[in-house]
Amino acid sequence: MLHATADCLTPQRISQAVSVHQEYWNPERYAFCAWKMFPGNNDIYYDDNAHAVQAFISSFEATGETRYLDQARDILCNFIIPSGRHDGGIPWHISNDKARAACSTGPAAISAFRLARITRNNDLVDFSLRALNWLKQNLQDPEDKLIWDQLAYKDDGSTEINKMKWTYNTGFAIHGFTLAYEATGNEEHLRSAIEIAEAALNPESPLFDHCIPDTSQRMLSDGSFFLHHLVDGYVALSKHTHTQQLRHEIHRIANWGREFMLDLEDQLYYRGSRPYAISEDHVRKFNDRFGLSKTLEINGQERDEQGNLCKTMLGCASWARILHAAERV
Repeated sequence: MLHATADCLTPQRISQAVSVHQEYWNPERYAFCAWKMFPGNNDIYYDDNAHAVQAFISSFEATGETRYLDQARDILCNFIIPSGRHDGGIPWHISNDKARAACSTGPAAISAFRLARITRNNDLVDFSLRALNWLKQNLQDPEDKLIWDQLAYKDDGSTEINKMKWTYNTGFAIHGFTLAYEATGNEEHLRSAIEIAEAALNPESPLFDHCIPDTSQRMLSDGSFFLHHLVDGYVALSKHTHTQQLRHEIHRIANWGREFMLDLEDQLYYRGSRPYAISEDHVRKFNDRFGLSKTLEINGQERDEQGNLCKTMLGCASWARILHAAERV
């Protein structure tokens, strides 16, 4: 939510959001907990904190408040970077140092590049390049060029890869390699970003919902809380290449959200991207639009504990970031 607030709202609202975040701060770990801080709370995720670094950097850029930049630096330098010293990959949770996750490694690299741009710290650039090199070598599918989810080191020294492909992991790679190109001028990094973006734009890829026969009308199947990170990657890369194609895709994603995920009654957004997983009314609208005969496939994340439809802060903040990106590209 802080990232969306920094993107879209006033310095006063940013300050309010930052204050709420401090209730989750673990001063001993230099990191945010997944739930409000209490003594002994070690439920701490590296990916959550990498996103926090980005949000605090964006808050600094929007306000000029150096305390936001200081906290971003604390998290990155004292919590995240030490976890990547072994091989460059970043774990998911502090409870398991044998796993390396794309969802942590990618945003850690992005965060360090962004902080390096402000502080002129080349050590941060070196960290990011090492992280991206690890990501590409270990978690990029050599066939379709998309990014796998996670690598785990087994007790016998071998590795096991979770080959699930999520939009945000691919988005982090696009964004990260684009920033690597900006930081170094090395065209190879730009080529890597292009390669991954072209793979992500392919409607035949596993990132898309294939229930629509017309490939030009297919939408990505992940929830908005993953999609906005892919959009970030597209925004970054569009400044250098494939500009019209990437802008078109960003607008298409945003328009999909407004057409299918926006509740006109309260002006809030559902969190997913599949209309037929929300309600019978959404199924009818989706079928009418695309000439299909889908039936309702309830997504429990769109409902509360009593089974009633509900909106989430996560979903609304994610769509807000997507809409903001569409407005500025």
